[in-house]
Amino acid sequence: MAMNKKLIPFILFIAILSFQSCTGPVGPRGADGLDGLNGLSGIGTTFDVTANFTNANQYRTFLPFSDTGLEVLESDAVLVYIKWETVNNVEVWRLMPQTTILDEGVLIYNFDRTIDEVSFFMEGSFALSKLDNSYTLNQEFRVVVIPSDFQGRMPGVDYTDYEAVQKMLDIDESKIKTYKAE
Repeated sequence: MAMNKKLIPFILFIAILSFQSCTGPVGPRGADGLDGLNGLSGIGTTFDVTANFTNANQYRTFLPFSDTGLEVLESDAVLVYIKWETVNNVEVWRLMPQTTILDEGVLIYNFDRTIDEVSFFMEGSFALSKLDNSYTLNQEFRVVVIPSDFQGRMPGVDYTDYEAVQKMLDIDESKIKTYKAE
């Protein structure tokens, strides 16, 4: 046991020496890395889509990504928001899917995405043909594509809150293009 007590100061002395800072010439500058969270400006793509849901299209429309000139990878995140309402001239966007209860039953706005397109559709617990045109015509969607490289760099972002996503990605709404779904 006495031997161990004599080793402790020696081990501490070695530890202190190993943590001592080194001095010498400054090495070459490294390659520029990715910017931090504040540098997310311009990342991803955002566009709006207007869609009409009818009995003829079986309440499903789609937009090929090629119509936007955008290449979407399988690993990219695609968020779709529906313009739910306008309150005091402020647009309220809700992350899809969105469910609402009507007198007729349950109505769901939803979407699918593949590597080639994004599709928008409605589902209900009743015949959708009973819906008023305000639910089916000129529906507005906002699509936000976030490259997979940057998804992990956005910790703590509430994707259900469009304003939080807009702020994090520095989305300039004046530059958002609108497309018509087929």
